[in-house]
Amino acid sequence: MPRTVIAIAVLTVVALLLLANAYGFHRDELYFVVAGQHPSWGYDDQPPLTPILCALGVAVFGTSPIAVRVLPALVAGACVALAAAMTREMGGTRRAQEAAAIAVAFSGAFFVGHLASTATYDVLAWVVISWLVIRILRGADARGWLIVGVVVGVGLMNKYTLALFGVTIVVGILIERRWAIFRSPWPWAGAGIALALWAPNLVWQATHGLPQLEMARHIATASGADDRATLIPLQLIFAGPLLWPIAVLGLGRLAFAPDARPWRPFAWAYLLALTLTYAQSGKPYYTAGLIPVLIVAGAVPVGAWLERGRSWLRLAAFAIPAAVSGGLVAVVALPVIPVTLLAASGVNDINKEQGEQVGWPELAASVDKVAAGLSEAERAHAVVITANYGEAGAIQLLGSGSLKVYSGHNSYWYWGPPTDDTRAVIVVGRARIAGLGDCRMESRVDNGYGVQNQEQGAPITVCRQVPSSWSEVWPLYRHLD
Repeated sequence: MPRTVIAIAVLTVVALLLLANAYGFHRDELYFVVAGQHPSWGYDDQPPLTPILCALGVAVFGTSPIAVRVLPALVAGACVALAAAMTREMGGTRRAQEAAAIAVAFSGAFFVGHLASTATYDVLAWVVISWLVIRILRGADARGWLIVGVVVGVGLMNKYTLALFGVTIVVGILIERRWAIFRSPWPWAGAGIALALWAPNLVWQATHGLPQLEMARHIATASGADDRATLIPLQLIFAGPLLWPIAVLGLGRLAFAPDARPWRPFAWAYLLALTLTYAQSGKPYYTAGLIPVLIVAGAVPVGAWLERGRSWLRLAAFAIPAAVSGGLVAVVALPVIPVTLLAASGVNDINKEQGEQVGWPELAASVDKVAAGLSEAERAHAVVITANYGEAGAIQLLGSGSLKVYSGHNSYWYWGPPTDDTRAVIVVGRARIAGLGDCRMESRVDNGYGVQNQEQGAPITVCRQVPSSWSEVWPLYRHLD
């Protein structure tokens, strides 16, 4: 691998780590940490891998955003290096490998490399599998399907969208009539390995009423129209605001170029995945794991073009859009704008996930202040109930630790109910308050920066009339979204 590619991958990791603590935890990261501290083969909204990794990060490095973001930064660096490796497999020169590495580093890698999310490790799984399958389709040892099976099995323990890749790449191979692949025992053995690794989570889902199906239906109902409308535009953004022509060129090359025919199943896989995502009102990022392959396929002719005459002029024609594209992605996806300027910058209106990293310590401190205003007898038997898992995680991880925290949101519901000796409930946000009475609002959440998110301005209420039996009313608190 060229030293320049290694340098690009390392710089990607370093840049992400330097910015990891600039704002704060994301709401999902707070939830993942707490979920990982309640180890299970599954949760209502995801398999167990990401929560376990987040909880492990906090256990090793302490309770700070960078603790859960070290691995995502390394994932981004790995995707950059694997892009160059895939380019080499497709016959790309050193210059093509460098172009692929830069294009991936300045594209959606920032999105998956900053926050710890299921999408982070999902993209890594797609890229690793793509690299392995590219090698196999080129003629590498068919026993590589066993490694593919391991990666698929582990990946499905992180996010089910990997099944979309599995189905579409198989269909793509069938469309291209690569019958010999399925006459070999190795892909079947790999599929068996994947299923065996995934089985514990499937059993958990089956024994808990298949909550992920309900989650999928809710997502499609709540945001399906918007997701369909933004599906194609966001594909271009994921490929890089000014670099997306490379991915489009790559898709065309995979579909039509004679020298790219061994890898034509990837063109079918992407188009089928895009179609299925649209039909099911899936999130636009569900197909993001295949975009590096499109970039790689496009980087091969781009690299050849860069090596022809007037190399400096051609290099500038590539480097300037790449730098601008990377800068735009960084501003939107990374905390490069000081938090004091975030509200006025308009960036939070473009990417609301920026605002979801602001205000959690302030929220926890506000709840502690309200708790301090309770009588000593009430405080000894007080609990917190929140509207969502982000609020619950923030109070549990960033608060004083003197209050037990509960929520009916997704898998947080399993970690309740409160005990029947509860005398006062501090309700955060617009939580369900079944069985509660004598409620008085004592404060409101204020992150201090004017940044709008789900918590800004939310009420903090104290209820002194509580259920005599929490086990009877707790089912009313459960909600999935």
